[in-house]
Amino acid sequence: METTLVVGATGQLGLASVHELLARGQKVRALIRDPQSAQTFKALGVETSMGDLTDPASLKSAVRGVSRIIATANAAIPTRPSDTFEAVERDGYRNLIEAAIEAKVSRFIHTSVRFPTSIPLSPFFQYKQATEERLRQSGLDHVIFQADAFMDLSFAMLGSSIPLQDSRNATILRPFSFTRNFFHSIEHSVETKYVARVPGNGKARHGFICVADVARALAAATMGGPSGTFELAGPESISFLDIVRLYEKLLNLKLKVSTTPAFLFRLISLVLAPLNPAGSNIMWLNYLAASTSTSADQGTAAAFGLTLTTAESFLLQKLKARAAQV
Repeated sequence: METTLVVGATGQLGLASVHELLARGQKVRALIRDPQSAQTFKALGVETSMGDLTDPASLKSAVRGVSRIIATANAAIPTRPSDTFEAVERDGYRNLIEAAIEAKVSRFIHTSVRFPTSIPLSPFFQYKQATEERLRQSGLDHVIFQADAFMDLSFAMLGSSIPLQDSRNATILRPFSFTRNFFHSIEHSVETKYVARVPGNGKARHGFICVADVARALAAATMGGPSGTFELAGPESISFLDIVRLYEKLLNLKLKVSTTPAFLFRLISLVLAPLNPAGSNIMWLNYLAASTSTSADQGTAAAFGLTLTTAESFLLQKLKARAAQV
């Protein structure tokens, strides 16, 4: 049986991808950095390989005998101080692509981001763009999914823990104090203070997609489908104010909307840039969320046989998960 290597397997999307691959009867190998993670994957029937994107030798070992690679690792919300954009997004992915070429991997499936067209790119986006181009020039059969904003993260940052229900290794709870401490200060805002916090005026629209759907897309690409670059978005382009209304409808309450001007995110991003690049990038992502809009799915779902989850269905699933735990 052919093996798929998941790089970023301990992250929220990577772990969801592992489970999706297993559900499809595939053999999976997980690249891990912490030996303690091995037991978790062993219990799932998943092979592990110790290594790191910054260690080329470990990657050569990890890709040996592998037919496909799913790469979800990123440094947007780092788990270690050494997880810089340069180390992970630039050098790390160059190492991984070189290892894949040498091992003659049959397909490389990469999770990237949707790029803004009218706003300068932050270093994080620049390195993502460079990795995409490196992969296109590699000669490897590849699929690049340029994913839109995740419902699991974006909806939670309005001030609610509901989107985290039934989640494994939630990105927002990584040990990066800049985001985790802020989230803990607002995580019950919607449910207990009846306040939703939106970026900008809340009118920018996005093709929000849930992590589970992205994982299904990644797993589907290991089994076939076209090669190339695809924008990966949800079934509808909705605004943050639309999400607020969904919370009101599903929770049967009235929310006050607290807004943060888009220019403030941009200003904070510029101030933080030399001091905290990852924090600066988070502010830049908020600026993009507040000032730009993206479209809904334009055919990627059909190309890979996916049925996409609406925002309302996503929140309903999470509310049912929460109710089951009570």
